[in-house]
Amino acid sequence: KNILFFRNDSKEVVEIGKLKNEKEQNYTGFRTVKPNRFITLAEKFIIPGDLIVVGSGANATVEFKPKSMTADLANTVLQSPILEDSLLHINRIFTVPLPIIYDGKLTFPKKGYDGRFNSWLPYNSPEITNTEMSLEETKKIVHEMFKEFVLKSYQDYVNAIAGLITPFLRGLYPKFNCRTPVFFYLANRERAGKDYLAGITGLVYEGAALEEPPICNSDMKWTSDDELRKKILSAFLAGRKRLHFANNKGYLDNAVFEAIITSEKYTDRILGKNESPIFDNELEFSLSGNVGISFTPDLANRSRFARLFLEIEDANARKFERPNLHKWVLENRGLILSAIYALVRNWIEKGSPDGSVNFASFPEWARVCGGIMEAAGYDSPCTPDRESLTLGGDSETMDMKMLFELCYEKRPEMPITKWQIREIIGQESEIFSYLDFSKRSDQTKFGNKITKFVGRILSDIKMVVRDSSVRSSRQEFIFTKQKADIDKSKIFGDFYNKDGNVGNLDNLSTLNNKNKDFIKNDIDRLPTLRKLPNNEENCENNTPNEEVEEKKEENKTQ
Repeated sequence: KNILFFRNDSKEVVEIGKLKNEKEQNYTGFRTVKPNRFITLAEKFIIPGDLIVVGSGANATVEFKPKSMTADLANTVLQSPILEDSLLHINRIFTVPLPIIYDGKLTFPKKGYDGRFNSWLPYNSPEITNTEMSLEETKKIVHEMFKEFVLKSYQDYVNAIAGLITPFLRGLYPKFNCRTPVFFYLANRERAGKDYLAGITGLVYEGAALEEPPICNSDMKWTSDDELRKKILSAFLAGRKRLHFANNKGYLDNAVFEAIITSEKYTDRILGKNESPIFDNELEFSLSGNVGISFTPDLANRSRFARLFLEIEDANARKFERPNLHKWVLENRGLILSAIYALVRNWIEKGSPDGSVNFASFPEWARVCGGIMEAAGYDSPCTPDRESLTLGGDSETMDMKMLFELCYEKRPEMPITKWQIREIIGQESEIFSYLDFSKRSDQTKFGNKITKFVGRILSDIKMVVRDSSVRSSRQEFIFTKQKADIDKSKIFGDFYNKDGNVGNLDNLSTLNNKNKDFIKNDIDRLPTLRKLPNNEENCENNTPNEEVEEKKEENKTQ
């Protein structure tokens, strides 16, 4: 009946229904079937009971006596390998029809159960309504969504578009759990619209602008790692595909969050059970915060920023052409998905060119999303955003950069102790303002930071230890002028190919964004779009096709 499924990752019998997050917002997800729930569901279709012998001897007969299942019996059935083998196996829930490269062809998941992807697509999910949309019309629709946001620059506009289309691209990677960057919506003040902007992505893909509580706030600096682990595990158990942590404040430093951004697998122990299921990490993450929030270098380098800058004094005095944008997005999900699909189709018809700018942490995303954006005439979303990092983001690196400059200015090429470095910091109120050097704990933190940056080059200044054999508390440092050395022959000797790849450093150069409008007028119209790829292919009666399964095994072997 396609009511119960067996999840391969959590090893549980599940059903698909409506769940709620911490803010009481509804979404479609997996629900673990408990014994009492199983009894209720099963008895819609069967009448359980006992066979009772009536009479004796030659007159004995067997009669069926209805009797409801006990909780113990229902639990036994739910743990049965027979039931596990009989139920359809499921791995994921799609909230919208995503384009998926399957057997070398572009296709879409079926509504309901699809055995090719062990997936479920709700019957009421939006559809791609316009299969003949031109690139020009697509860009007008995209512009219509973003034009009234106070985006600070053209690159912020590009990154906002990338944030919108990224969840749509998961089926275009070599595997579903390829990782994607965090999209960070930053504003210079409250009421600038950062979460309203992030909410558009939630509305398009989930039908609601779902938000989670902040990972960090001013009072509690950062959320407990254990609490975040529980939230993330809960998201995996529910089959979530996206988490947006809204209105973060203070210093964002969470090792659990930084690790999961780039991890293709996630495992944790389920509360109350001695089980640690392993999940494919198909989650998309986004954050929001106002300028003043700071974060670690690891998070900064794994994020793409969309900055908003509101100049006027009274944010509520603004007037909008479309005052209820979220309502319009919700009513036009099919149109917006058609526009996003047109960007994908345009990329495929142009030969699926790779993005021109590398992103070492997320190479597949850079190849696909960067390629799609550039094929449509936008700039690359992989272009590093130095300004966002400067304006209060990666505060540790920025503070150290200023410290390198100050130390070289005051004691160039001369030995200097940690005490003398702290004395220089005391003369500058702008750097390391969060450290109190009268406290032993903060002195230790600063010592660890110094150690972390030994050998680093910032502003063409390198910090080196004068004598590494000396005890750390008595070590002296020298700040010397030196540019980054990328001569790998010093490491690999004669085996290093001097003509080889040295990290694609040239790709980091920022593309020329001057004099670019959001909508380009010289776009050629595309030929009529072919029909959507057949999503019925190799699927019959909503059950896996044996021939398809054999083909999949053959492909795996190859």
